[in-house]
Amino acid sequence: MLAITPAEANDLMRLYQLALTRDTTLQAAKYQRDAAIEARPQALSQWLPQLSGTAQRQREFLSEPASSYLPTTNGVASTPLGYFGLPNCDLATVTTVHCDANSTSYGLTLTQTVWSYQAYSQLKEADAQAASAEASYLSAQQDLVLRVAQAYFAILEAQDQLTTVTHERDAYALLLKQAQDRERTGLGSHSDTVQTQSYYDLTEQSVIGSQNALDDANLALATIVGEPPGHIAPLRDEIPLTAPDPPSADAWVTSALKDNPDVRAAELTAQADKRDISVQLGKGMPTLSLTGQGSRALGPTVLGGDNTVESIGIYFRWPLFQGGAVASAVRQSRALYHQSEANLEASQRNTVQQTRAAYRNIVAGIRSINAAQRAVASANAAVDAAQHDIEFAGSPQFVLLQNQEIYYGAVSAYDQARYNYLSSMLLLKQQAGRLTANDLAAIDALLIAADAGK
Repeated sequence: MLAITPAEANDLMRLYQLALTRDTTLQAAKYQRDAAIEARPQALSQWLPQLSGTAQRQREFLSEPASSYLPTTNGVASTPLGYFGLPNCDLATVTTVHCDANSTSYGLTLTQTVWSYQAYSQLKEADAQAASAEASYLSAQQDLVLRVAQAYFAILEAQDQLTTVTHERDAYALLLKQAQDRERTGLGSHSDTVQTQSYYDLTEQSVIGSQNALDDANLALATIVGEPPGHIAPLRDEIPLTAPDPPSADAWVTSALKDNPDVRAAELTAQADKRDISVQLGKGMPTLSLTGQGSRALGPTVLGGDNTVESIGIYFRWPLFQGGAVASAVRQSRALYHQSEANLEASQRNTVQQTRAAYRNIVAGIRSINAAQRAVASANAAVDAAQHDIEFAGSPQFVLLQNQEIYYGAVSAYDQARYNYLSSMLLLKQQAGRLTANDLAAIDALLIAADAGK
């Protein structure tokens, strides 16, 4: 992202810098990316040594024939009942020995996976998932640039519209006063006054609607930046009108299909879902691991005494049947893969449509701005001519009212055409995966600085 110093940045970049740290949509995308990329270390962990420890302490109770411990005559112990020479043991009956004692054991198990098709496939799947998450986050970053710009343009457009309809209302108010004066002096008709009054009354609703639109636009931008936007620098009267480079919609479409982050994320998601089919298949395939174990048991002699056991070996495991769970998981994974393929196709089609539309809107926007400039000039000239005819030729007021309406409509169309052109420029770069803060800074430089009039 481009770093703009306070001395260089205008209001657009100031608000963008706020949005970078406060926009909840971008924050959610970042945390989603951070969560998704953890799939790779989790998958890699299955190939690293696994160490586990166990420990237990228990009390054991043992009952055995007395003949196992003492000389007997016809199966009967010669030792008196209740007396026994071994620790933790008593002669319960003439034929049975009861022993009870505490025992302690602990051990370590070290396992290293030698081969697992499931673990191998999960690692490949995780790589695609992490890359897809990065692409999605890049898309969110570019989308923030576009959202900030469009929200800013919406405020400027609403401000221009409010200014235009206010001027229009003031103009009709002046015409109404003139018509009333002429009617009182007998130089004008009552019809002119009534018609002018109707045009004036209609502008009140336009002023109310424009003010509401401006308030809504400010709230929309405040939602992105996390606070009221404050001062909004207007756009200069003259802005450069540059055609797309390269000057070919097909070239932009080719670039978009290759570099658009949404398309790239959809491709990687499809790759990950395809790998998941192998993951599910791997659940029913053999695994090979190297395992070493060491354990120590502490207890009285009657329970085996103290002993240490160590072992190492290769373990082969093959789950032959799991109730059909593996086959079901494979079918489910295949269905999800086909879904992601359909999503990829939809993303590609949408990108092509958006790219061609943005390219066309830029080319048409240049012509529209030029045409709107001519229309404003022509309509202004028509207003002057109609005013002259009323003053010197006694023409009806209705002609002037119509020309006045056409003029302010042309002014609104000119303002809207400029913002549509700038939005289309940003949208085209976003679709091609090229949109950065540099593009926003270029538009920021076209704004009138707050201290320009000082």
